[in-house]
Amino acid sequence: MISVTFESRHEAVSLNTHIAEAIKEPLHFQIHKETLTIGLKGDALSIDFRKKLIDVFVEFIIDTYEKKWLLDIISSTFYFKDKHDQEEILEIVQSIFDGERTDLPRLDILPSRHQILKEAIHDIFEDKKSLSFQSIIRFRLHKYRTCLQKYVELAIDEYKLQQEYQAFVDKLRRIVRAYRPLHHTIYVIDDQPFKLLDENYQYIKNVQSIRSFYPLLKQWGIEAEPSILLTLIGLAPKNIFIYTDRPEYGMMQTLQNVFEERVTFLPKSTAATINK
Repeated sequence: MISVTFESRHEAVSLNTHIAEAIKEPLHFQIHKETLTIGLKGDALSIDFRKKLIDVFVEFIIDTYEKKWLLDIISSTFYFKDKHDQEEILEIVQSIFDGERTDLPRLDILPSRHQILKEAIHDIFEDKKSLSFQSIIRFRLHKYRTCLQKYVELAIDEYKLQQEYQAFVDKLRRIVRAYRPLHHTIYVIDDQPFKLLDENYQYIKNVQSIRSFYPLLKQWGIEAEPSILLTLIGLAPKNIFIYTDRPEYGMMQTLQNVFEERVTFLPKSTAATINK
């Protein structure tokens, strides 16, 4: 038998529910005030059962307390007090945990929070049969909290980059709105280099010198090298049709973000109708 004492009966009931849902073996449960006692009916606690119990305990901690602890780190350690900032950073952390942000730098060197929790709880279950959950939090989960802080640091770096990118996009949008269009429609073929055609399907030459507006960008606080993005800003067309097989590519997404509803993506194979 193993007994775990919490600060409230609600926490004891919550752990009881987690265990009952995850472990299908016949178990003995007893809740007395804030203490939950768990055991196998008519059997000693086997190694296999302890492993299952450790896995459940790990998920219980993550499901019940991790979000609260992450918000505490974001607020108290990194001083992000604004609720919107906190939620945005928390969302990035969660996307990392869910495996949706594998492209972030340093991610491959971050430790597994599941493994850290397993090791901490395994040691406790090996030593004791009566546990205080508050003692576990206070004395056994330091590595886990440090691990969470590393993930928050990475998420904050990404959040700051997103803010800088959004400020950059907002400036470019204002430039586009301020310019008189040189062409109503531009067709872009995603080649190396990009090919640009006007509304009459004629190739646009000397695209790098269009409007000679690059020095003017400094007035907007933008330092940038010539690119398809800045060329299209110089042309400021009302409609942009982009023939590409990679609409999710970073530059394509930036074009979409800057020109918004002006951009339409089309399969590159259909460019043959205009590229004659």
